[in-house]
Amino acid sequence: MTDVLNSASPVSNTEFETLHYRVTDRSVAIVTIDVPGRNVNVLTPELHRELGDVVTVLAADESVIGIVLCSGKKGFIAGGDLMRIVRYYEMNRSPAEAYEQSRPFSRALRRLETCGKPVAVAINGSALGGGLEMALACHYRVVADDEEIKLGLPEITLGLIPGAGGTQRLPRLIGLEKAVSMILDGTMISPDEALKLGMIDSVSDSGGLLNVAENWVLDQGMSSQPWDRKGFRIPGGSKLNDMNIGRLFQIQTAKIGAQYRHNYPAPLAALRCLFNGSTVNSIDQGLRIESREFSALTRGAVARNIIRSLFINKRARKFRKDAADKSLVDACKRVYDEEGQRMLAQGLPPSLIRNAAWASGMDDAPAGLAEAQNSLKPMNIDFDFETLQQRLLAIQSLAAAELWATEELDPVVADLSTLLGWGYPSYTGGVLSYVDTMGLASFVAMCDRFADEHGEHFRPSDILSARADKNESIYAHEG
Repeated sequence: MTDVLNSASPVSNTEFETLHYRVTDRSVAIVTIDVPGRNVNVLTPELHRELGDVVTVLAADESVIGIVLCSGKKGFIAGGDLMRIVRYYEMNRSPAEAYEQSRPFSRALRRLETCGKPVAVAINGSALGGGLEMALACHYRVVADDEEIKLGLPEITLGLIPGAGGTQRLPRLIGLEKAVSMILDGTMISPDEALKLGMIDSVSDSGGLLNVAENWVLDQGMSSQPWDRKGFRIPGGSKLNDMNIGRLFQIQTAKIGAQYRHNYPAPLAALRCLFNGSTVNSIDQGLRIESREFSALTRGAVARNIIRSLFINKRARKFRKDAADKSLVDACKRVYDEEGQRMLAQGLPPSLIRNAAWASGMDDAPAGLAEAQNSLKPMNIDFDFETLQQRLLAIQSLAAAELWATEELDPVVADLSTLLGWGYPSYTGGVLSYVDTMGLASFVAMCDRFADEHGEHFRPSDILSARADKNESIYAHEG
């Protein structure tokens, strides 16, 4: 509900679900974010829309001289609604549909920073992901003096990138080198660290936050961002033909390749946003680049898998290693090691098997490779490197899928135990998310092909094949 102290407001009867505002006797609008039914504020489509609407209302109200954003909950904004991201994948959207769905919040924040009135934000608790992106779109940022507060853009840990201006505003504030480090590492920092970095403007005791923000609007209020002023240059440079910037791009590209083994698309997408977005003529162009990259990631399986298995499922069920979990981990390790030995027996050199395991995302290579000698026998088969990776992962997933087919294994337990207790690669979401992403029918068909080519140990059971014929899903999919 809108709480308007100034009766001259042109839309005093406007109601909002996720926020309310009042106009102080000093003509400053205090906009309080309070998403209903949540312990913490999270970003929802309603909040995206209503933020843009309230900015339109207040920008048109001649009696309002400026705006202060704050939170009605203990924290500021914890980030996006993770379940919504998971559902997006299941919707099978076109690139154009995904792009348009990713734009409302970015557009609302752009409207906020260009509304023609000074906007301050009073941050009383942790501001992560989209919460920090909202703060970056304000002209002044004051944070409570509390070392427990964390500020950051950790989307990379979810298989995503900041999608509401984080890859564009942060480098324009603190420079490309520091922004690249913070975004690619998913770093979360304290208010004092953020102040030293230049990411926020001041730190204040929590009781005085609103006064500090309101006083800034009244005394110093600047109604435009540095990047919207003539002659703005990104701190430290931004052109790829600049020797330091070009070297930074090369170093980070190599680092991403080594760290993520080309299995995680988000880091390179973030790097493209940061560098391509910094070379365009306006931040609006950069925001469109970011939206394209972000929306593409929401259409891919990696973000869905990571979020579903490592965040939503882990939160829903406290993970414990009981006897069944240990049994599955042991089974996965056994068949993984055995497949490595079969590859050796086929004449593949240990170094090639080790590289295939590494490229697949496994933490460790199959056991027994170190003892094998490269000269043990000449390589006498043709091979496809991607097939080697698939064999090493699929043999483990097949073991889990057979247990699932006889209703002896819960998918959540299977995925969490193999991710956290074994080292199955997180981009897959776990042994059964790997199957689920491919589709049970496609997975069974692949295993049948591997059985024909590499041995009957890959042959799915009749029970598993029957469930595949019925087009069953391991996880219940939501549209």
